[in-house]
Amino acid sequence: MLLSWQIDMAHDLGCERFICLTDAKLEAFEELKDQIQQFGGEFHTISGPLPLVSLLSADQELMVIADGLIADRAQVAALLTGQRGVLVLPDTAGIEAGFERIDAAHAWGGIFVARGQIVEQLAHMPEDSDTVSLLLRLALQSAVKLVPLDASHLETGEWLLLREGSKLAEREQSLLKSSAERVSWWEPTRAMSRRIARFLAPDGLDHGSLIFGALSAVSFAAAAVATFFNVMPWALLFLALSILASETREGMLRMKNLLRGAVPKSTRKWFGLLKDFFLIGALSWPFIVAEAATELFLPVLAIGMLRLGERTWKAPLSRLLTDRGIFALFMAGISAFHLVDLGLGGISLVILALSLYFQRESQITEA
Repeated sequence: MLLSWQIDMAHDLGCERFICLTDAKLEAFEELKDQIQQFGGEFHTISGPLPLVSLLSADQELMVIADGLIADRAQVAALLTGQRGVLVLPDTAGIEAGFERIDAAHAWGGIFVARGQIVEQLAHMPEDSDTVSLLLRLALQSAVKLVPLDASHLETGEWLLLREGSKLAEREQSLLKSSAERVSWWEPTRAMSRRIARFLAPDGLDHGSLIFGALSAVSFAAAAVATFFNVMPWALLFLALSILASETREGMLRMKNLLRGAVPKSTRKWFGLLKDFFLIGALSWPFIVAEAATELFLPVLAIGMLRLGERTWKAPLSRLLTDRGIFALFMAGISAFHLVDLGLGGISLVILALSLYFQRESQITEA
């Protein structure tokens, strides 16, 4: 898992060829090889310094990541994107954290970027040499600049050198716990989805996001079919399930980002618009084209009021209005008793009244 995290980080920083120093055979890294091939990269394993000479040319850039390093990705990108350098920590703090001393005042921060030409000198080194230490020394001798890293990152756990699996597990559990607690129950669907994601992590992260993404798509399709056959309660229930599955997928991708550095592309923005358009269609279906304006009026008004309330209501009440899953469940119950128009009108009036109240209160406060 740690190697997977490091590979994702290196890929985001522009690396295309990945070389792992290990005595294990290539077959032991099939999952990592598949991961790298998905974005068109190359993967190699070597057991010593000499094979590296033939894998890298002098005009290429070399990034070296220390074994066991977990680093803050944003910080690494800010410090090393587009430039060469050796990340360094203050000597005392760095050495206490397990990092290698490089001079009287600094310890290596676990990552450096240098010209590929330094690799040529490995051909003259003993085969049993420590490859990473050799490369670090060669980078320093080639006058690669030192890039200071604040020692506070060590205290917060954003920068760690892990040698024991137990410490990695502790960090993993800490990150999982903190990520699950940040979502308020004023957003019930999102809060529930994060608890589901937390329950399934970390073992379910690899396939869970795919499964919940598929569940969301299938549920959305089922909602469309139910709408077509004018079974509104089921259409809205399937939509609520689709929203829950989509939010769970987002939660699992977020945890994967925290633990492994895999950066997901969020679909919340476009799916949010799709949900609103679907709700308008489902709540007004079926309608006669000649009377479309009349049939669409209340659904459009209600969705518009929800979006207005999101911006004018005070937190945490405003968060409740962003939850389309709860809205879909509420309207499913209302539609079962054929009270859709009453429900939409009532919701619109309540949101409008409270929006005016919050706006008036805000003006009084400013005055």
